[in-house]
Amino acid sequence: MKKRDLLQLAKNPNFISGIYNYCDRWCERCAFTSRCMVFAMEQADNLSPGERDVKNKAFWKRLEESFKLTGGMVREMAKERGLDLNPRELAAIGREEERKERRAKNHPLAKAAFDYMRRVNRWFKEEKALLFEKEEEVKTKARLGLAGVKEEVAGLTDVVEIIRWYQHQIYVKLTRALDRDGEPESGSADFPKDSDGSAKVALIGIDRSIAAWARMREHFPERADEILDFLVHLDRLRHAAENEFPNARSFVRPGFDGSPA
Repeated sequence: MKKRDLLQLAKNPNFISGIYNYCDRWCERCAFTSRCMVFAMEQADNLSPGERDVKNKAFWKRLEESFKLTGGMVREMAKERGLDLNPRELAAIGREEERKERRAKNHPLAKAAFDYMRRVNRWFKEEKALLFEKEEEVKTKARLGLAGVKEEVAGLTDVVEIIRWYQHQIYVKLTRALDRDGEPESGSADFPKDSDGSAKVALIGIDRSIAAWARMREHFPERADEILDFLVHLDRLRHAAENEFPNARSFVRPGFDGSPA
């Protein structure tokens, strides 16, 4: 996207300010895409749903281009206002940000989220045959014309998509929440803490993942004990996150938790 187009988009009064800061990036299931500037930018760049996936290389390439464009605009505005963005100072800030990120990733909460992410990857890899058998079973039911097949397929597809979507995001959002140096001791209605907002998105992902795993257990009763391990892990992670961020649940996300302006 060109600078001119970005500035034009920013003038749109229909956009909800900051709504994209505390979303789960699942645009296909979002009711606020028409009011999101980031979604509009992606549409202008003709991004496919896959390219909006945080695990997709194209997503990071587009994000890097966006940062370069924004960085150039910031430098121009600083120059207009007579501000000097010293390269050495900027480099020092970058090193400090890296240090904060490393510390956040080493926090027990982030490590537990990362462990969950890896365990989910391993489970789906190891249970590929089981999922294939289930698929064949459903196909057989469909050929026989048995009732409820469409609902079963839709239900299983949904739970798999939910688990896979949030497994990475829980870790990403909790790590961002833990990177909170420089924040005030407590937030307020006018200036809520960004860490609470990020933690809330992670908690929502955990809640939905727990519900999805519970439904997965119904589809695969023969794996009930393994799935129970995931449920216990997520429940502990949820309680730990709520203890670390006691005000996260009450954080009001622009658009999602309040009436859109």
